[in-house]
Amino acid sequence: MSNRSSRIAAANRAEARRRARYIAQGRELEEAEEEQEAESPAARRASPLSGGFLTRLFPAAPPLPGKPDPLAGFTYSGPLRGLVSGLYLLAQNPRAWVVPAVIWAVAELMFRLGIPDPLFGTVASLVAFGALIAAGWVGWQRPWAFGLAAAVLGVILFTGILGTAAVLARVPGASTAYIGLASQEMLQLAFGALAGWYGGYLRRRLAATPSQVRGARRR
Repeated sequence: MSNRSSRIAAANRAEARRRARYIAQGRELEEAEEEQEAESPAARRASPLSGGFLTRLFPAAPPLPGKPDPLAGFTYSGPLRGLVSGLYLLAQNPRAWVVPAVIWAVAELMFRLGIPDPLFGTVASLVAFGALIAAGWVGWQRPWAFGLAAAVLGVILFTGILGTAAVLARVPGASTAYIGLASQEMLQLAFGALAGWYGGYLRRRLAATPSQVRGARRR
């Protein structure tokens, strides 16, 4: 028998022993094969983030189980399908981003009022960020878009209220301060998209079963 034939025979025997071991443990062969593929060096090389910090911080999460296709009634197929489909999903569920936007604007106003109590400001900041996370949680169809939409509307409400109050109060130098504050609030758009994405990820992660998580990691 050649060396190659010996190696093939040894590999076949090892495979038979592995299958017998999984059967003795009461585990499904398909599940065992998924785990072996996920743990193989080739699978690890296929994913550039596998074993990295981001993968460990945010393990793979599958889609929500039992949910229908959110774009089942969407028929547009033009070049801007990604943008139009996002707007379509936002229009289908406006409360998912309008309500968090209002909560964010109120919390941001409380945070910016400069009340001396630091605990109050911390709570207001957490509420504002939590509202954006909630937008992604409820808007599971495209969580980052719902978080971004909530942040955009929240910034509009916040700057509108603050600008109106400054004009009515005729505060000296209010225009310059208002422009500077409005430009700072533009950073909230990035935070909104990130927080919305995390809200959707967290919902999928908590709803996933161990077998679904293993399947997502394998893919």
